[in-house]
Amino acid sequence: MAALKTRNLFSAINITWALIILFLFFLPTFTGQYYIYLAITIFILALMACSLNLLLGYTGVLSFGHAGFYAIGAYTSALVLRFVYPNILVAIPISMLMCAVVAFIFALICIRVAETAAVIFFAMMTLAFGQIIYTVAFKWESLTGGDNGMTGIPSTALNLGFYKLELSNPVHFYYFALVVIGFSIWIIYRIVNSPLGATLKAVRDNPERSRFMGQNVRMFHLISFVISATFTGLAGALLAPFENFVSPELSHWAKSAEIVIVSVLGGVYTFIGPLVGAAIMKVLEDIISSHTEYWAIVLGSILIPVIIFMPDGIVGRIKKMIAPK
Repeated sequence: MAALKTRNLFSAINITWALIILFLFFLPTFTGQYYIYLAITIFILALMACSLNLLLGYTGVLSFGHAGFYAIGAYTSALVLRFVYPNILVAIPISMLMCAVVAFIFALICIRVAETAAVIFFAMMTLAFGQIIYTVAFKWESLTGGDNGMTGIPSTALNLGFYKLELSNPVHFYYFALVVIGFSIWIIYRIVNSPLGATLKAVRDNPERSRFMGQNVRMFHLISFVISATFTGLAGALLAPFENFVSPELSHWAKSAEIVIVSVLGGVYTFIGPLVGAAIMKVLEDIISSHTEYWAIVLGSILIPVIIFMPDGIVGRIKKMIAPK
């Protein structure tokens, strides 16, 4: 009987995923450009939240500076597109590599404090890192444009042989982002369900026992941090040609806090939680901001009780309701 219920649950989940994929694929055919724009912003935020959750939910390490990698990816993409080669397929891997290198150097410096009893110290160090990136972007006017930001970032075309994608076209960019971000989230999913993912969860749940079993806890913190930062940089790399503009605000601590809130809102101990949290956050923000200029206060008033009374997040609560222990 239990096996039958489990099989039915998995069948329902597979059907749900198939319906979501079909909905996303056909979305541009029955909606306007504004909602296409909103969907792309949800995709980008979802990728950031999913990337952070690899570090927070699966490794147990909190970062308040992930927006710094978002900004590094965006600025690197913008500089490559403007001054090196106007092709997003060139800008994306360079941006990801830049974030991976910076994350590796940063992690070597401070990952040693990311022990269970000192997670808050690591969070504060990542916050300081994010503010350093913000200051550099704000002050280095000759490279970043300072507080005016960087404009004129080209949206390039992709010749696929059988079809030419004009990324300046919102519909074309939508499908490009859907494929790139969908593939990236699938890679993260494969990571968390691999032996590496199992080790990360063991490190999260009991670092002392992991050390006793011979695991190098600091090394796995470093690996998780670098992977998380790399995919966050990918989100930034997509943002630059999408918005045709980047600014220091991308690296501000408030952006990092938004990513954390989105992850917690959906559920940090579930894979799809951050994705759901990103959709809910952006849709609520869009609806509330269309009615009042004080939308941030209203949004916060809604999110705070949800997070307090659902510490496992929305998806975590639903999972407990469907399959209680």
